[in-house]
Amino acid sequence: PLQQQPPEWNIATMALFKLAASIFLLASSPAYGFTSPTTLIARSKQISNSNNLSHHNSFFPSKIAISTTTTSSSLSALPISSTIPTLDISRTIIGLLLAQKISNSGYKKQSLSKSGAISAFLVASFSLATSFRNGLTLLAFYWTSSKLTRVGSKIKGKLEEGHTEGGERGASQVFACSLIAVLCACVRRILVGNDGPLLSTSVGLLGDQLTLAYVAFFACCAGDTWASELGVLSKSKPRLIIKPWKQVPPGTNGGISFVGLAASAAGGTLMGLIHGLLVPGGIASMLPFNLPSMLGAISSAAFKKEVLILSLVGFIGGFGGSLLDSLLGATIQVTYYDDVEEKIVKRSGPNAKRVGGLAFLSNEMVNVVSTALSALIAALTARSLLSIMI
Repeated sequence: PLQQQPPEWNIATMALFKLAASIFLLASSPAYGFTSPTTLIARSKQISNSNNLSHHNSFFPSKIAISTTTTSSSLSALPISSTIPTLDISRTIIGLLLAQKISNSGYKKQSLSKSGAISAFLVASFSLATSFRNGLTLLAFYWTSSKLTRVGSKIKGKLEEGHTEGGERGASQVFACSLIAVLCACVRRILVGNDGPLLSTSVGLLGDQLTLAYVAFFACCAGDTWASELGVLSKSKPRLIIKPWKQVPPGTNGGISFVGLAASAAGGTLMGLIHGLLVPGGIASMLPFNLPSMLGAISSAAFKKEVLILSLVGFIGGFGGSLLDSLLGATIQVTYYDDVEEKIVKRSGPNAKRVGGLAFLSNEMVNVVSTALSALIAALTARSLLSIMI
């Protein structure tokens, strides 16, 4: 049992803490979080025009005061010269502290290796710094996945080689199930601005595409993880997705069961539901009296549509993403079965035979491909989905 953190873990944690804090304190724009390029271009033109006016008025002393005032006011509107928003700083600090606590807890409980804990700290910090709901959606995925890994751990240990009670995850597993989504969140924050409800940004469809991609990514992750952790416990043997008439040993890549498919749909829907419920100004719209307007709430109709759309994206991402992951697992990810130990093993051996797939991609790479495709499909179909639902 791990009762005390090794010194190198403390040093690494503090280094990453300072790194993440520096990045977000320097990158945050002062007025509205990160400022979109369109806003920066407009303000630059404004300053350029003011500078030209100032140069022209240098021949007319009576107008110098006016041009100077105009130029200084334009300069003060630039994000670089303003102060960093208190909310951004507070959220970043809270995110860093929360990420450190959660990654440290996962390391102590052996659900994360040392590299996995450091990786989890990084992705959680950046996700929480972009918005609270992004971070909480990510944490909901990791928390539910860790809990489900412990369900029936003794049975799983008999069916799969290398299964541990805590399901210790390393850096590759953490990044495979988070990095693309966190990049989407960061890109949205930089190019679009503060997190908000769908169809609320002034830069077109980009913000909504990145939001749907973020939800679809974690829906796919949750769908695959829930299906794997609960489907393997099904009393009926799974069937190979590319050969539904063929039964395969529990834990076989590409094997599907009714329990697993139901779990994947539930996991994906939960991710979408959480992301929808936590939209800024959403829960506030349900409060009585004059509190919604005081708290900057969105309309109750917009809140309901947000929850409905993101829950639907979550359901499709979880169920469809799990099927996609199974299809990849059955074709380009090899599975070995040991006849003596009667369990799925990671590599071939004297008693192990290949029962499916090709040795082309590892489990982590299959996860990367399936989640990336799920996020991409969600982004590309955002316009059609939003036009139908709204």
